[in-house]
Amino acid sequence: MRAYIRLCTALIMRFADPADPLIVEGLKTLGAPLTLYCVTNPEGMTETWWNGGEPSEEIADVLRAAGVSYTPGQHSMSYEDFTRGIAKKRRRWQGRQRFEPRRECAMAVSCGIWLVTPVDDFWPNHLQDLGDETPYGLWGKGDPAKLRILTEYFQKCVAVVGSRDASVYGADATSYLVHELAQKSHIIISGGAYGIDVAAHRAALAAGNAAVPTIALMAGGLDHFYPVQNSEILHRIVEEGLILSEVSIGNTPTRWRFLERNRLIAALSHDIVVVEARWRSGALNTARHGLEIGRELWAVPGNINSPNSVGCHRLIRDGHAHILSEIQDILEAREGFDALQEEKQSHDHEQSTILDTMSEAQGRLWDMMSPRAYRSAEELAGHIGLPLRGTMVELSQLAQQGLAETDGFGWRKIRQAARSAS
Repeated sequence: MRAYIRLCTALIMRFADPADPLIVEGLKTLGAPLTLYCVTNPEGMTETWWNGGEPSEEIADVLRAAGVSYTPGQHSMSYEDFTRGIAKKRRRWQGRQRFEPRRECAMAVSCGIWLVTPVDDFWPNHLQDLGDETPYGLWGKGDPAKLRILTEYFQKCVAVVGSRDASVYGADATSYLVHELAQKSHIIISGGAYGIDVAAHRAALAAGNAAVPTIALMAGGLDHFYPVQNSEILHRIVEEGLILSEVSIGNTPTRWRFLERNRLIAALSHDIVVVEARWRSGALNTARHGLEIGRELWAVPGNINSPNSVGCHRLIRDGHAHILSEIQDILEAREGFDALQEEKQSHDHEQSTILDTMSEAQGRLWDMMSPRAYRSAEELAGHIGLPLRGTMVELSQLAQQGLAETDGFGWRKIRQAARSAS
């Protein structure tokens, strides 16, 4: 029976825009099968159904048992307004009803795409925070069982969004923050686009310890990935995480679909991090949706002369977002300052003990090395003013102490936490 409800929902998603008041009313009080019947049959609606809801007790039981907002008879509009509105829109919707049920299913199966709706066990519960803007369903690629994590570990879900034309600073800040979040098993949610989005996905995949390192919310059908240039990373997300969309197969992204998609990013996330945003930005649209449904909002401060940071500074100035300079800010806000302060003091003590054992040259090398990116010995030697041979000796000694490692081409530091974990 759930499969039948799922199919009816898929056909509704084919022609109806998100958050359409008529469809929302129908799904709440009639259920997906009866709503679809009324939409596709000019003489379909009766006052008996309007007052009593789904006539099939079996379907009605599934709707009620699923815990969705199924309230037959409790209407927010009159019978006349509903039937008149459906009749008016039916003419426009007819042009979108191109696919038959069998074709819809065949396309989904051939593309490895599945559909989840509010009556399914895997449905992410926090989408209901959107109220009447809750999606009718979600198309997905990846393992659908992973959707459970979005509900069970909601506090670990962090959206990272920002400019598509990210600056070097913005990309670096994204990589740094996401790497630290992923190391603590956070699930990184973003939009799969250029700039900050793809930097967030890459960093999460590179460092993620979570069962679902990252999730991408798309603004088009999942039969084709957009942008095409990000296809490689998006295929990796399918393998290790999830890709989701409320847009039916075969539909391409449009500007308004990107804006509609942003509310889903906000709803699936406990915290929203805006790394870079111009004065008018899709990232600010995501932030607005998050504020409306009570999500924690964070903004990364940037160069006061950079147009890419104007939106972040605006969020901070208006008191909408907390300043984010390190993930400790998020963790302290979430788990309590005292416990984390004790952990930080312990970590600082361990780090100071390590530094005390280093020579002056090793200390300078340690400061210059990144915990993530490998840097060549030549580059490090140039920065600290040592001959290359002497630099190699110092790097080898750090490696022997478990404080540095090489990939054969460059070097990076190993922090105490990483050493303890290994």
